[in-house]
Amino acid sequence: MPGRSLKIHVRSSTASKASARSGTARPSSSIRVRPGVTSCATRMAFCERAILRSRVSGTDSIAMVRRSCTSSRVQEATSVTRTMARRRGIGVEDGIRAGCAVQHPTEQPSTSVGRVHIGDRAVVTLPLDRVAPYNQQARVQSSWPSRYFPVRVVRQHFLVFALVALAWLAPLTATSAGPGSDELPEAIATIVRTTPLQGARAGVIVSDLETGEVVYGKNADELLNPASNVKILTTAAALARLGPDFRYPTEILFGGPLENGVLQGNLYLRGKGDPSLSTERLYRIVRQLRHMGLREVRGNLVADDTYFDSQYEGPGWEQDDSDRPYMAGAGALSLNLNVVEILVFPGEAVGETARVVVEPASDYVVVENQVVTTAPRGRSRIVATSEPLGNKQRIVVRGRIARGQERIVTYRRISHPPLYTAHTFRQVLAEQGIVVKGRVVLGETPSALKPALTDWSEPLPLLVHRLNKWSQNHMAEMLLKTLGAETYGPPGTWFKGVSALETFLAEEVGIPRGSMVLRNGSGLNDTNRASARQILQVLEWAWKKSTVAPELLASLPIAGVDGTTRNRLVGTLGEGRVRAKTGTLQNVTALSGYAQAPNGKTYAFAIIVNDYPGRLSQVLPGVDAISAAVASAGAVGGADAAVAMASLPAPDASTPIDQLRNRLATYQRLASTGRDQAFLRTAWRTERDPALRPVIAELLFRADPSDPANLAAFLDSFSTDPEIFGRLREAAGEGPVPVLSTLVDLAASGNEQAITHLVALVASTRRGDPLEDELALAMAEVGRNAPDELLAVLETQSEQAQLEAVRLLARGVASSEEEERALREGTFANTLANEGADVRLTTFARTVESRLRAETPEPQNP
Repeated sequence: MPGRSLKIHVRSSTASKASARSGTARPSSSIRVRPGVTSCATRMAFCERAILRSRVSGTDSIAMVRRSCTSSRVQEATSVTRTMARRRGIGVEDGIRAGCAVQHPTEQPSTSVGRVHIGDRAVVTLPLDRVAPYNQQARVQSSWPSRYFPVRVVRQHFLVFALVALAWLAPLTATSAGPGSDELPEAIATIVRTTPLQGARAGVIVSDLETGEVVYGKNADELLNPASNVKILTTAAALARLGPDFRYPTEILFGGPLENGVLQGNLYLRGKGDPSLSTERLYRIVRQLRHMGLREVRGNLVADDTYFDSQYEGPGWEQDDSDRPYMAGAGALSLNLNVVEILVFPGEAVGETARVVVEPASDYVVVENQVVTTAPRGRSRIVATSEPLGNKQRIVVRGRIARGQERIVTYRRISHPPLYTAHTFRQVLAEQGIVVKGRVVLGETPSALKPALTDWSEPLPLLVHRLNKWSQNHMAEMLLKTLGAETYGPPGTWFKGVSALETFLAEEVGIPRGSMVLRNGSGLNDTNRASARQILQVLEWAWKKSTVAPELLASLPIAGVDGTTRNRLVGTLGEGRVRAKTGTLQNVTALSGYAQAPNGKTYAFAIIVNDYPGRLSQVLPGVDAISAAVASAGAVGGADAAVAMASLPAPDASTPIDQLRNRLATYQRLASTGRDQAFLRTAWRTERDPALRPVIAELLFRADPSDPANLAAFLDSFSTDPEIFGRLREAAGEGPVPVLSTLVDLAASGNEQAITHLVALVASTRRGDPLEDELALAMAEVGRNAPDELLAVLETQSEQAQLEAVRLLARGVASSEEEERALREGTFANTLANEGADVRLTTFARTVESRLRAETPEPQNP
């Protein structure tokens, strides 16, 4: 039946009741069954579902969503449809043109399925998404909320109803006769029992959103660290209490008259907590000021951030002394997520100082450039640090960059948001020809002043979308402080924000105050405790709330498509069916959200895992398998497939070398096309040969190095076992050893797990092995680029491993004459000193050599 022209006449049950009360009949209309919602983000979500739906061909999917999205989010719609088109085998341009055609709803029905009628007699109940692929005419009474499917019901000819009912009766009967209702809980129980989840503190719960029934639960009430799943609570509360139309204002106020282009007084820049204020928007504000005639400010530029308190670092920040962007603070006047971009370009010649550029530029940032240009084939490594320097920020950039390399970009947080914002604003004013005669100062705007100009943020749902898709900590903390300020009055604080969040959870969701521990809004570090059941309660509440559900649902990452789950559940029934928020901290992983299953049901689930044994890459398959099982409910073989993906296969190193060589070449050839990441991910998950697993993981990491899961897969798969690594070397033949270059790159960048692998490889390599030449150069690269991290790793190794590492380090940095002398005299520390190696490594080498000499007995004379 796919391929016919589908039209369905529908009307909401709520609209029917309203018409009956008013005595008027709403005109019916014939529309294609498409997702229709108030939020474009949610409209796109259902367009994605339509394209992914397994029973619809690529061409039919495109026909279902032909027309472009009328919202401003065309770029995102283009990106999504491009991805979906590629995965469904649809022409990319057709996919882009498809967009997300929808109609805005006017009714608010209340449940989630449709009933096909013959006359007034219900024949069968079915999910509305089963209607879309088929072109029959029917009378469908909608009970899916109109925020998802706004529909109208009209009477049709009896024969047409009969045909539609008969057409759907067979497939639905087959579905009901399919996998039993016990399969899902049994599958989840098996996954938990047979994976590393069994040895962890894990809370798991799944519920049917239609009935409210708990399908599976284990340790669901244990309070655990939910990591970034806290963002579900924060964003749900913000959408409920602030509303989907909420926008943040950033205000410009004049402290005196504007006469002949000169402001006779101070210029005030007042922030109200906008987490999305950017340099680009500052340019927009300044251009408007120019249009108003402003050319000079006789007074000061006053930064007013009194809408929040001046505590920029929240609870839990003290646990992690980091200047990385994920630790950016929260102030009412913040800019660019309170992060600066650092760009490093090589010099014209080897040995020349590199060029360092900081964006945005201003006199708030003081740059110390300690980067040198190295030979074209050398490895590059840039280390940037950021720290307060009085009323300024000092950025120290050191390291090496190879001549000919395009650039290296890194980011660091800043310490004082209002000063950073105000100094950048002053720089933009100057660039646009507006001179500020006074200084940049902090202060409060006089209450009598009225805004001369207000710049508004995007609506809250778009901010929530960005926050949850990419787990943005800074935005979550800004939302929490905003909740505090809007609920209890300025200034917004973490205490007020948490109190407002707990009040929301108690009054609207039904989670009693004091039953969980909340300290911040992002879930950062070891500060929060919540149970899987409490996370699930919020998801269940949000699903029923018309002002929250579309926006929260649209903000959650789509498995296998975008956000932090873009590389998860690829190639499973969970791909495109699961929308879930991730959470990751040291020894913590979480995944909570919604899943649309083939049985027509929508489930909510929450998985929180703490204190797991082993590595993250060993735990994630179990977590993903649970969500895949939920998304596979009702599909023949779905439960078995989910259980199968939960555990890594038993290692089998018996592959003959000639076959190993062929498989190695095949994987590398497929990866070079750039179109087989889903295949490679499945291959890595199912590969049994331990020599090939790191090769496949390396290809995945090279394809998307920004995904932490790919990095973890590579480092966790790498084996320094002489037999396993030896087989890989033998399969490579005369060519370069796979995975070694990537390992050295990571080690030289300061990754301590990679350095640990490299040192173990050095210790297990026999003296005289030709591989020593390559390992010596690798140790030299690490010693030059990451001496601190190398020392930290060496201090944890055995004395023999330390000596071998020092020996190859000295060999790698030495000239040929110096190497011969070092080998003859055994003074590797002197070699390091003579070749200008890092003084700390030289000192460490002397310590190792002295200790070994002291422990080696002197030969006795006969």
